[in-house]
Amino acid sequence: MRTNYRINSGVRFQMLSQDQLEEMFNGVLNVLETIGLDVHHEEARKILGDAGARVDGKRVCIPQHLVKRCLSTAPRSFTIYARDGNPAHDIHIGPGRAHFGPGPTPPNFIDIETFERRLYVKDDARIVSTVVDALPNIDFCESLGTISDVHPDLAASYEFATMFPNTSKPIVAWSFGWDDSADIHKIAVAEAGGQEAFEKRPNYVHYCEPLSPLVSTFEAVDKVIFAARHAVPVIFTTCALAGGTAPVTAAGIIVQTTAESFLGLVLSQTIRPGLPFFMGGVLSVMDMSAMILTYGAPELCLMMAGATELAHYVGIPLWQTGGCTDAKCLDEQAALEGSLSCFFSALSGGDLCHDVGYTESGMTGSILQTVMMDDAIGYSRRITRGIEVNEDTLAADVIQNVGPDGHYLYEDHTMRHFKTEFWYPNLCDRHNFEEWVESGRKTMRQRVIERTREILASHKPSPVKPETADAITAIMKAAEERVKTKE
Repeated sequence: MRTNYRINSGVRFQMLSQDQLEEMFNGVLNVLETIGLDVHHEEARKILGDAGARVDGKRVCIPQHLVKRCLSTAPRSFTIYARDGNPAHDIHIGPGRAHFGPGPTPPNFIDIETFERRLYVKDDARIVSTVVDALPNIDFCESLGTISDVHPDLAASYEFATMFPNTSKPIVAWSFGWDDSADIHKIAVAEAGGQEAFEKRPNYVHYCEPLSPLVSTFEAVDKVIFAARHAVPVIFTTCALAGGTAPVTAAGIIVQTTAESFLGLVLSQTIRPGLPFFMGGVLSVMDMSAMILTYGAPELCLMMAGATELAHYVGIPLWQTGGCTDAKCLDEQAALEGSLSCFFSALSGGDLCHDVGYTESGMTGSILQTVMMDDAIGYSRRITRGIEVNEDTLAADVIQNVGPDGHYLYEDHTMRHFKTEFWYPNLCDRHNFEEWVESGRKTMRQRVIERTREILASHKPSPVKPETADAITAIMKAAEERVKTKE
């Protein structure tokens, strides 16, 4: 029997040492305790004060012992469930697992028929969720846009109500405030079979976003309180620009945004200890020549990898970023930037990697980009899966059987392993030149467009329960009445 035999379960990189991570964590604790954050929510300030934070007006300073206590109750591993019970679509959050999905809220969308940039409309949520449901390497759903053809206060409610029946994969939802958070939750609970059933098998995650630097707005904090009181897994993430709304250095922006995210951690764990919580931070740089947040910058990958390592060091999962680009259309830049960011997200083991399909610095969603990145994610996952070493994979017997000058095509060993050892793309072309010419000389762009349209023409997501469909109709009717009474 072998002893002290080490097995690597996959390929990951480690950028920061344990000493560096400890130093960064101490920096976060120092910011929280000595500088604090402005919290624009009276009830939240009271909750935090009663828990041991120091409150002075809107400024809240959180002592180290309170942060560490809340870190101890936040789980590192948990499951977000498919709404239809399909275990293949469950997301198991835990060490070494990276999951991918689109992002929320861009105002624009690339039309899949005209390829023109236009405002995002309600039917685009159906398009995105249907395609996401069919893509094998996309694990969760977001809308890639903000609906423009409904009442503005109902954009998030209609988005969730449209996506929910068109994908069984878990959804990351966002909202403006308490009212539309309630709309979303009622839909999810109707399908789950009640609040108690939802708590056992949550089928969505709620996304909340404070402001950098060091501000927790009323709306962001109110949504954390809603999520905690209704047992909804929560993300609390900033979108900071190095050199703009955060320090220009990678270590500095990670320290600041982690402190911002920990406000949500402490609040949620104080209300409901053990609530699944994702540390956040969409970290990139302000391009000083273009004055924009750059989604295709290498620093985004670098900063997100550092934030991931810090999150895992303190024992919580991270809301990562990947598959996005500053390109304006489906071109070589989009492929280059998107693929590299997917690969580095996979290598760093980011738990939920979002924004797959963001283009134009996050201003425009493109489901075509998402479809192209599905292959990039599959490619990355094959590499990060690593190499399995055991008696069977070492293949000593089959090597002896074939011997010199033979071949392995008809060996049982080959038949058993080739489908799992090799990655097979859906879009990348591997035919010889003559076959490629005969098939129409199709470019990657053409293949992406064809696959997207084929999915929309043929894919049928599993239906929601009849009572859920009725609940969606009733909830949205009540929401429409709600906004009318406010006008």
